[in-house]
Amino acid sequence: IVEKNGFGGTCTQRGCIPTKYLHSVADIVRKMSMSKAYGIDSKIDLNYKILKSKMLTTVTKLASGIELLLKGNGVEIVEGEAEIISSNKVKVDNKILETKNIVIATGSIPVSLAGYDFKEKILSTDTFWNVEELPKSIAVIGGGYSGCEFASILNVLGCKVWLVEMEEILMPDHPQEIGNTLEKYMRIDGITVLTNSKVEKITEQGILINGENIDVEKILVCVGRKPNTNSDELKKLGIEFNSKGINVNKKMLTSISNIYAIGDITGKYELAHVASKQGEVVAHNIMGHDSEMDYSIIPFCVFTFPEVAFVGDCSGKSGEFPLRANAKANCLGDTRGFLKVFEKNGICVGTIIIGTRASELIGEATLAIKTQLKTEKFLEIIHAHPTLAEAFTEALRDIDGQSIHLPPRTES
Repeated sequence: IVEKNGFGGTCTQRGCIPTKYLHSVADIVRKMSMSKAYGIDSKIDLNYKILKSKMLTTVTKLASGIELLLKGNGVEIVEGEAEIISSNKVKVDNKILETKNIVIATGSIPVSLAGYDFKEKILSTDTFWNVEELPKSIAVIGGGYSGCEFASILNVLGCKVWLVEMEEILMPDHPQEIGNTLEKYMRIDGITVLTNSKVEKITEQGILINGENIDVEKILVCVGRKPNTNSDELKKLGIEFNSKGINVNKKMLTSISNIYAIGDITGKYELAHVASKQGEVVAHNIMGHDSEMDYSIIPFCVFTFPEVAFVGDCSGKSGEFPLRANAKANCLGDTRGFLKVFEKNGICVGTIIIGTRASELIGEATLAIKTQLKTEKFLEIIHAHPTLAEAFTEALRDIDGQSIHLPPRTES
């Protein structure tokens, strides 16, 4: 395995792990800010240098764990930047590695705003981690997963946040109620959300949006990522690709019979769990098995406040249960959001969860959808009380207006 920037890729080094660490700290801050209502006096004094140090320790620990696992399984580690010079030869510095198979997993890199390179004031989701102090104010450009997460987290940590999205709703590629609900809670929490808006100009003083100049200390660009490819190298090898990434089939094979590609480089989904599963598929195929990638049921998690998670086909007939009616959510003092299930022909096909710990709950829905669990069988499951997972039962019952813990539906 050849690596130049630390094991774990974007996820461990600059993505999932550091942002989720920030999210967990922000959750502590959020709870402390509400503690007086529970009879607890607390003072919040955030030291970002200590926070960042602890975060980096966590990143290093997880990356080191990956390295230990690789070594423990007999994988040879080569530090440096690889160049594929033929279908069975890879060059790293002055060393030539000969191999039967090649797996390209070089990931993706942040896209910048047209005409504006990343620099001290204009940050990418990679360079954000170089900041030594949290900015007092920040404009987050892009209302997708990353933009919404950063906006939500930084707001709780004390930054004045503007979130700018060029489409009419946040997270525009997904069910509309997700973006609408998230925007509602963000506005309640004090985030200035500007949808249907574009950046017109960036100056030393701030950013011009919709004819209005907004004075911000930093600008965080979250407008997407692009494949980390070397087009000349791919052309020379005869590997087919497009603007989204390297073309692969369900076995993760490229147009060359012994060269595979996985992760963001394939342009499928920019999700670490998808990349991991793609890697498993490749490993099985290299070992002589017949394995294919299935993208039909992929859970998505957005670590905002409240969290968002969804999976499957979220359209058609549904039942919904508000967390304000869930006992555990009330005990947690975190009742915002809902759990919604979708069914077709008596089978659970999709779920949307907006609320506390949604990312932990979505696994049950994913399992039910993957196994094509009938709603009547799903209803036979006994959930422990009091738990957030009880909302599944109530949402399923609500499909036919039979929820026990909701008032009866009135006839229209």
